[in-house]
Amino acid sequence: MEQIKLDLKDKKLLFELDFDARVSYSQLAKKLDLSKQGVEYKLNNLMKRGIIKGFYTVVNVPKLGYLYCRIIITLQNVNPEKENEILDYVIKNPRFFWVFTTQGVYDLLIVMWAKNITELKNAVDDLVSRFGQYIKYKNETLTTDVIHYQHRYLLGIKPTKEIHIKETQDKLKIDETDKNILRLIVDNARIPLVEISRALKINPKVIANRINKMKKLNLIEGYRPIINHNILGYSYYKLWINLNNITKDKLVQLKNHIKNNPIVLYIVEGISMPGDLDIEIMVKTSQELFDFVKDLRSKFPTMIGDYKTFMFYETRKVRYLPF
Repeated sequence: MEQIKLDLKDKKLLFELDFDARVSYSQLAKKLDLSKQGVEYKLNNLMKRGIIKGFYTVVNVPKLGYLYCRIIITLQNVNPEKENEILDYVIKNPRFFWVFTTQGVYDLLIVMWAKNITELKNAVDDLVSRFGQYIKYKNETLTTDVIHYQHRYLLGIKPTKEIHIKETQDKLKIDETDKNILRLIVDNARIPLVEISRALKINPKVIANRINKMKKLNLIEGYRPIINHNILGYSYYKLWINLNNITKDKLVQLKNHIKNNPIVLYIVEGISMPGDLDIEIMVKTSQELFDFVKDLRSKFPTMIGDYKTFMFYETRKVRYLPF
């Protein structure tokens, strides 16, 4: 795949869109010191070249009473046709909201919303009943907190905002109008209010007020671009690190150190994970990955144990809604 190089304005544009992809062209123009037309041209060009594959809304679905669950799968005895069949089933399954193809010891990472453990088990059982002979290994985990960080690796900067998608007892109830609004913006975070208005036959001001209310309630946490990291020459890795001699204070220090590294995209906490610490990073070379682990071992020598890693190859589905 031919790699594309971005200029500094392109990188800043991608960064400014991250967490706030509904931002207007006028606001972006002020932040980037460009004309409104210049920003629009750059954004359209990023999409045309396949660098931005779309925009999605990050909905804090645990506030609606759902569990954030992950299924990791290693396949066996599959030809390309069967692998595509499995992928097609997973992508079309409304239970699954995030689907990655991966490289390494695992082949698929699937994320789903479930009302309870039984719903998770039923989804896994359905998958096994259809494709069990092709599944060599699977692991189900419950996630208690997914911490999102901006795509800082583009600019090499440390300061960042955070989005937390975490288990909560603070549940919300929303009506069908809110659900319909979410259905439209979840797959296209930059959809204009007038298009939502036309689709739902509701005044744009009413829609804007409802969106703002969902943001204030932290049901809508942000709006993000889907960035094609492969075409930019980046590799996206997950690390599971086992920890030794853990104390609460040491763990806080470790996480603070990790989150201040611009290559870090996510820190994930949960139950039954393959490691005590789950980190996702974006790097240009495998040496950067090794240097990241080496730095952790140098700074926290008594805490960092062994680790596993695999590479995300492609995001095949993102849809932060269970309905």
